[in-house]
Amino acid sequence: MLTQLQKFFKSTTADTIGQVADFIRQPRAKTTIPTALIVVGPSNSTYTNIVRSVETQLQEELDVAVVNIVPSQIVNLKSALKLINNHVTDASLTTEEDGLPKQEQSSRRLNYDLQLLCDHVRSHSITKVILAFHDSETFDGALLNDIVEVIRSGSLRFRSPVTADFLSSWHDRIPFVCLFGIKTSVELFQEKLHRTTINRLHGAQFEVAQVDVDNVFKTVTSSKMEKMFWLGPGIIHLILQAQQRSVQSIESFTSSLQYAHMTHIFANPLSVLLKDPLPAQILQVELYECVRNLDSFRQNIEDLLDQKDLDTARHLLQDDSFLHEQVEQGVKKTKKAIQSLIVAVELFASIQNSMNIRAAESWCSLYTKAMAGQLKDSVIVKDTLLAVRKLPSDAMATLLDDLADSPLPDVLGLLNEVRQLQSENKGTEPLRSKHDTNYAGLRTTIVSHKVELSKQSASLSKQDLSYSEIVNRVDESLGNYLQEALITPQDLFLHEILIYDFKSPHREVFAPKPRHAMERALSSPQDYLGCHCCKGTEHGLSPTHPVTSVLYQLFLESGAIINTSDLRSAFNAIVETEDNDDEDAEQERT
Repeated sequence: MLTQLQKFFKSTTADTIGQVADFIRQPRAKTTIPTALIVVGPSNSTYTNIVRSVETQLQEELDVAVVNIVPSQIVNLKSALKLINNHVTDASLTTEEDGLPKQEQSSRRLNYDLQLLCDHVRSHSITKVILAFHDSETFDGALLNDIVEVIRSGSLRFRSPVTADFLSSWHDRIPFVCLFGIKTSVELFQEKLHRTTINRLHGAQFEVAQVDVDNVFKTVTSSKMEKMFWLGPGIIHLILQAQQRSVQSIESFTSSLQYAHMTHIFANPLSVLLKDPLPAQILQVELYECVRNLDSFRQNIEDLLDQKDLDTARHLLQDDSFLHEQVEQGVKKTKKAIQSLIVAVELFASIQNSMNIRAAESWCSLYTKAMAGQLKDSVIVKDTLLAVRKLPSDAMATLLDDLADSPLPDVLGLLNEVRQLQSENKGTEPLRSKHDTNYAGLRTTIVSHKVELSKQSASLSKQDLSYSEIVNRVDESLGNYLQEALITPQDLFLHEILIYDFKSPHREVFAPKPRHAMERALSSPQDYLGCHCCKGTEHGLSPTHPVTSVLYQLFLESGAIINTSDLRSAFNAIVETEDNDDEDAEQERT
């Protein structure tokens, strides 16, 4: 799954990476600094991946040096220049005197002097020094102005010079290129910079295509992906609900999906049964008992009893080897049924996209309904099939052409028949079926001085009637396929092994309740401490409890206004009880 997601994210940023790389390859101007303003949106990792991909692409033909600058790493201009020198020269310049490269020790230059960088660029023939600023909106505006002023002219206009060496220009000797990752907009970012600083930059704006949650989820649940199991409707609804309420980033959404998959593999013992082939030596007796307690297994036993198949039911309950064979076969059969279900959902989504239905549902909604068994008889399926029956011949040909690679029976034959009728049509308008409402009119009749309205179909040509027969066959084939494929996964044997749908592990990790946990720890410390002295005091105050728990219980028992003197007296009374008990016990021992 992780590999598929990486390929998907890489494909969404491929155009931007190529454009930024071409911009950096361009010859630099003598008076301005090439600057790429990359609008990446709320995603944190998108800009990092773009910078890494641009560096990899440029290093194949140029000798470039990339410096990643994060706001937390620099506090002033000196630390920024020191960071640039350290990253490019790959030297540990931690002090101003001792942390110098060996070739520069004789000159005794300071570690924030850009002359070190200039000498390194010349000696190693570096063609581009790329300064990649991450989270550009969080940088101090004055600091950005100073950095641009130094690398452009070598002097500080807004602050006093750090060293006298900055009086000379660096731009003509060090090939700087700036990259700014912007989450909001270029206009808001420009407000942080002075007008003179903006004039020193040769900027170009690059927009990164925003990744939709629906596309990410479709990549994870696609039928083209080799999957061992699937996520159920409950956990998917929980993840999507958290995404909509908190407006989380794409990274948080993908982390939620990965955690759900990892939870099923590492926290569910039934995931061992996903292995194909299923070795008998790894299975324990307890695992067989766990399988026999599944709801789908019990339902299967009841079905066998209704069918009077007592021998099979008895073997499943008593014979572990027979159960092993049935589990292996049942998992394969259920997996194949769920795969067919996902393919049917993809076919239905393709129909909606081909017909440009305005009220088309997202992939997340279709997947959730299908996994809950609610898509088969839903309104959206009935409305879509009705819209298919009303399609003209040109739209029907486009739809069948889009479904040519689908498992729908006889798609190519139906497509050839439609195209044959189109070639024989001598009119300018496409062929229409009898289901099209444009052919229906209203007929007015007067009976007993009352006006009655009734629908009347217009006369159809011979070609329209032939096309209507093809439409009926398409509707019948599509309806039968969806009725067979859109099953209810919860009715399948051993669906608990192939469908993960537990909410509590995900909710505890991504929606923790620290207040509840702290209150429970203070109210019932014996559950956490495991000491013998607190046993038997599950409710109420006890002198053996920690003093923090005693004070918390007294705080809960007090009213809106707390008398400090009464609180102290009550606390001392409880603590003194423990001391007296200790003294009595000691006297008895003596």
